[in-house]
This record gives sequence, structure tokens and C-alpha cells, in this order.
Amino acid sequence: MALILGRLKCCFCGHKKGVLHSVHAYGIYENDLGKRYFYHPECLELVEMSPEKHGHKKMDLALEINDRRKENLRKTNEKIIPDFKEKVDQLHTNHFERMMPSK
Repeated sequence: MALILGRLKCCFCGHKKGVLHSVHAYGIYENDLGKRYFYHPECLELVEMSPEKHGHKKMDLALEINDRRKENLRKTNEKIIPDFKEKVDQLHTNHFERMMPSK
């Protein structure tokens, strides 16, 4: 991962420094499978606050990033919540079995 970090840059400002977040790239600008958009959260917020100042490409990127973030959260929650409930049920069952008197 340390080798890759030198190449990463924000898709909005182009700077490499700072904390970069990322989502999988998709849509009209990217056709490479496995590509990711790296961005500073503050740069995304600037584009969201005044999109008319940043042009069509950055506006589209901001929309795609937000769509992907929402989709990732939805998919993650669909998988994590049932898994969590299953683990809780399993622990409750183990605890109940342990509390039963042995024969």
C-alpha cells in the first residue's frame, strides 16, 4: 500500500497531500475496471456548496461519488445487519446452553 500512496491524488484539486477518501469509479468518465476515485472530503463539500463554480465534470464526479457512497452504505448494511443479528442469536444460545444444568 505504501507504494501506491505516492500516486494517489484528489480528483477535484489534484493534490496528493491530506486524507484521501475513495469510492469505486463508474459512470461516464471511467471505463477501467477496478478504478477508484480518490478525493478530499473538503473538496467534495466545496463542489457541493457551489457546483456552478466548478464545471460539469467536477459536478458529475461529485454526483457519482455521492451515489456510490450511498450504494456502498446500503449494500454494507444489508449484509452486516443480518450477520450481526445471527451472531447475537448464536451467543444468546450458547449462553443459555451453558446456564442449563448438566446431566
